[in-house]
Amino acid sequence: MHSPVTPWVLAGRIFSIIGMAFTAACAILFLVVPLWWWALGSALAFVPFFLLIVVVERYQSKHGLIGPDSGPIDDAGAD
Repeated sequence: MHSPVTPWVLAGRIFSIIGMAFTAACAILFLVVPLWWWALGSALAFVPFFLLIVVVERYQSKHGLIGPDSGPIDDAGAD
């Protein structure tokens, strides 16, 4: 069984997903309007939030919060 997800990981996920959604929505809106420089700025603002989610997911993987269990495999019930 995995250990519970820490509040920092949860906050990082929420913040990065909200940030990515907001900046992507702004970029699309500015492309429709068309305000090209604002759209480019919004697209560039997407990158730090994307990098934050990458860092959070790597942290979780490194500390065993996600991924396969590293415990012993019980083959007693296999047959």
